[in-house]
Amino acid sequence: MTDQLQSLDSAQFTAFKSGDENALADVYRSQYDTLLAHARAALGPELAHFSGRVAQHAVLDVWARRVDYDNAAGLTLAIQDAVVSEVAQQRRRHAALHTRQGGGAHAPHVSPLTADQAVQKLLADLHPEPVDHAKAVGEARASRKHHAAQHVKEVGTSRGWKGPAALIVVLGVVIVFGMRLMNEGGVEIAVTKALAADDARTLSSQRGQRGTVSLSDGSTAKIGSDSRLRLPIGFGGTMRTLELTGTAAFTVAADQPLPFTVRAGNAIVTATGTRFTVRAFEEDSAVVVNVDEGSVSVRAKDVRGETGVVAGKAVRIARDGSVTELDDATRGLTFAWVHDTLSFVDTPVRIVLPELLRWFDLNASLADAALGERKVSLKIGMQSSGDALKMLATAANLSIGFDKDEKVVLSDMGVPPAKKKP
Repeated sequence: MTDQLQSLDSAQFTAFKSGDENALADVYRSQYDTLLAHARAALGPELAHFSGRVAQHAVLDVWARRVDYDNAAGLTLAIQDAVVSEVAQQRRRHAALHTRQGGGAHAPHVSPLTADQAVQKLLADLHPEPVDHAKAVGEARASRKHHAAQHVKEVGTSRGWKGPAALIVVLGVVIVFGMRLMNEGGVEIAVTKALAADDARTLSSQRGQRGTVSLSDGSTAKIGSDSRLRLPIGFGGTMRTLELTGTAAFTVAADQPLPFTVRAGNAIVTATGTRFTVRAFEEDSAVVVNVDEGSVSVRAKDVRGETGVVAGKAVRIARDGSVTELDDATRGLTFAWVHDTLSFVDTPVRIVLPELLRWFDLNASLADAALGERKVSLKIGMQSSGDALKMLATAANLSIGFDKDEKVVLSDMGVPPAKKKP
C-alpha cells in the first residue's frame, strides 16, 4: 500500500498520551481515510464492509495502551500493528462463522462513515451509556428460567452414543495432529509455519522513520529506519520468536519460560533477559549482532553449534555460516544509530550515501559514480536531513545541486550544480 499514516507532531503525541480525548479525536479524524484504505486492502472485497469497525477498534486498542509508547513514531507503528491484528481477528471470526453456516453470505454493501461520523461513533463507544442493573438482572433471571425449562424438557430424551464418540475422535485427531506438528522436524518448523501464516503480524518503519514498540511478552523493540518485524500470532504465549529484516534494538523481558529468539537473514539469535541489537538488511553481506547487557547465543541456520556473545562484544554471521568477532571501532560505527547518530571513519561515499538515503529518506544521487570512491569521516546527528547532506558534501568536497525533477545531485566541487534551489 502506498498510502502511509500521517506522522504525529510532538504536541499531538503528548496530548494523546496524557489522555486528552480531543487529541484522540484529532488523530482518528486525520488518519481515518488511510486506516480505512489499509483495512479494506487487508480484508479483501468479501470483508471490506468491516473496515470501519477494524479502524475504530485499532485506534481504541492503542488508546487503551497509550502510556506504553515513547514517541510519535512508536505510536504510529502501534496503530498500524493494531489494524493488522484487528484484520486477523475479523478473518478468524468470519472463518468460524462460515464453517458453522456451511457457506458464506454475499458481502453486503455498506457506505462508510465520514471522518466526522466515525469520530462521533468512536467517542460514543468510548463512553457507553450506563447499564441499568435492575433491568439486566431481570433479563438474566428470565433467561435462566427459559433455559431451565428447556433442560427439563430434554433430560428424558435418549441420547445416542454418536455425539460423544465423534467428539472423542475429533479431540484425538487434534492431539495427534498437534504432536505431529511439534515432532515434524521440531519446534523450528512450527515457528516457521507460524511466521509465514496469514495471521502473523508485521511491524514496519518507512525510510526516515524510527520508533519504539512494546511487545506482548513485555519486551521492547526500537525499530530502525526501513525495517520490519514479523511476529507469529502466538508470540508471547506458545512461542517467543520473531523475524527481523533491517535493524532493531531489543530490550528483552526476563523471567519468561521461553527464550527470546530473533531470526534475521541466515542467523538465529537467542537471549534471555538482555539488551542487544541486530542488523540484517537484505542487501547486507552478513548479519551483525551487538550485545549491550547480558549475553546471547548466535548460530547460522542449518549449522550445528552456537557462539556465545557477551556484553560489550559484537559478531558478524556471514552467509557461509562463519561467525567472527567485530573490532570495537566497527562495532561502534555499525550500531551508532541506537544513540541517534551515524558514524563513518574513512568510509567511501558510495557506502555513506545509501545509509543517509535510508535513515533520512533523502532522494539524492552522485553526478559521477567515480565520486563514490572518495572517503570521508563523519559523525552525524539524526535530527536534520539537510545538515546530514551538507556535512557529507563538505567532507567529500562536493557541491549540492538539483536536477529538473528537484532530485538532489552531488557533484564535484569544481563543477557547478545543475540548478540552485531558491
